[in-house]
Amino acid sequence: MPRPKLHSDDDILDTAQLVLLRQGPSHFTLSDVAKAVGISRAALIQRFTDKATLQRRIMERMTQEVRDYFDAAPSHTGLAPLWTMLKDLIGGMGSGEDAAGHLLLYWGDTQEPALRALALERNELVRGAIERRLPSEPHNPEQASGLVQAVIQGACMQWLIARNGPLDAFMTEQTRQVLSVLYPGHTFE
Repeated sequence: MPRPKLHSDDDILDTAQLVLLRQGPSHFTLSDVAKAVGISRAALIQRFTDKATLQRRIMERMTQEVRDYFDAAPSHTGLAPLWTMLKDLIGGMGSGEDAAGHLLLYWGDTQEPALRALALERNELVRGAIERRLPSEPHNPEQASGLVQAVIQGACMQWLIARNGPLDAFMTEQTRQVLSVLYPGHTFE
């Protein structure tokens, strides 16, 4: 009879994600994850096979979290619901203490086709959520959503270089500015 599992896959993936963010995709090891979880490397391999599989499972779970977020989020059209969603979404980025780790994950996403497909899905989920909430006038929602998303992503990159206050506050302000230019008759509080 097999021994009972002391750690669920979700617990292991939570810890592995923290290790991955702290060390980056090229430097995290199965040994580091096993030590952080409190299991043997062999037990980790038995459950997740190898480092690539573990990383893919982490990114699949992160993608599912994005799907779940948008499935549960109100989908009302208009600038007020859009702004509420964007503030919540950006707020989830936090103050930026692990931003460098996320940047390394994104770099890793560009290298591996399966991870790139998951990153593309997350990107499209965000862009689509923005587009669905935008009013049809005065701008084409598809074009405006691409611009808003580009500003959000660009603000993250700018912050990584300038470190001007907390990440989420910086990104929120940059997003507020582009929305104010696109929709000057609306106040984004």
